Amino acid sequence: MFGLISLLFLGMISCAGDPLDVDVSDIEVDIQFDRFEQELCQAQSADDLIQINKDLLEKGGELYEFYTFDILGSGPPTGDSIHRYLWYFINDTVMKQVHEDIELSFGDFQETEDRIVDMFRHLKYHMPKAPLPKQVITYNSTFRYGATSTEDRIGIGLEMYLGESNRVIERIGYPVYMKAKMHKDYLPVDVARSWIIHNILGESRGETFLSSMIYFGKLQYLVDAMMPDLDDHLKIRYTQEEYDYSVASEYNIWQYLLDMNWIYESDVKVKMRFFEEAPTTVGIDASPGRIGQFMGWRMVQQYMEKNENVTVEELMTKTREGDILKAYKPEENE
Repeated sequence: MFGLISLLFLGMISCAGDPLDVDVSDIEVDIQFDRFEQELCQAQSADDLIQINKDLLEKGGELYEFYTFDILGSGPPTGDSIHRYLWYFINDTVMKQVHEDIELSFGDFQETEDRIVDMFRHLKYHMPKAPLPKQVITYNSTFRYGATSTEDRIGIGLEMYLGESNRVIERIGYPVYMKAKMHKDYLPVDVARSWIIHNILGESRGETFLSSMIYFGKLQYLVDAMMPDLDDHLKIRYTQEEYDYSVASEYNIWQYLLDMNWIYESDVKVKMRFFEEAPTTVGIDASPGRIGQFMGWRMVQQYMEKNENVTVEELMTKTREGDILKAYKPEENE
């Protein structure tokens, strides 16, 4: 009995040591999942798509309007010829291959659904008043969008996660470094990031380099809170090698930023080099792209480690930039 109690006590200490390791089993989240790509491909004729289109518009609202108008370029779903366009779309030779591959990879969607629900349970735990999605819609976005969020819905282009060796992805014009991330392991992260940007943090990153660092640091910390058991390199959309390099180089990168006097820099070109998608961060040899996002994450992590009384919600809404910067002291690797 003593041994059992000791193990339980140690387990409690372990959980208490990580503020993101929380029990969300009793938190209820109601999210509806709809597979629009499957419903479209059930049509046996163009006429069948008249009713299917109406049903999808009723279920998908503005997100379905965005899908037909902006993604497919077919015009509004209320147009007279929309059913004919959709018929051509689902019968296109390449799109048929894409649909077949989506079915092979995502025919059983339950594991992904469970992961998404668990993510939003964690969000509700840490931020009880944060908006939650009512519906997740999947579709074939013709390799244009991964995850897209509105105020109450999330759209996922499943073809964006078929893997770099997929027969269609191999032929499309995406750079190699982007194809390497077109894997289903990154899907939940893209969903979380899309929702956070659209419904919690907003699009504005502030005026300075520091503002952008902290913006992305908060974004990544909330992704961490929503998926605490996910590998860190996936949370920031890196390969394991890219993540390991970034951890090993953190101190040197920080010194470089200080030497360049970029912390309060507002030059758009400088910020683009460090925060936008790219094969590497220009000026940092052998680095992955978006190294500024990684540095912001490490900065916010240190702040939260040193301020255990600060909740995730307070971090997102009340914490001042100066306080986060003051707490950041990366250590030189031995």
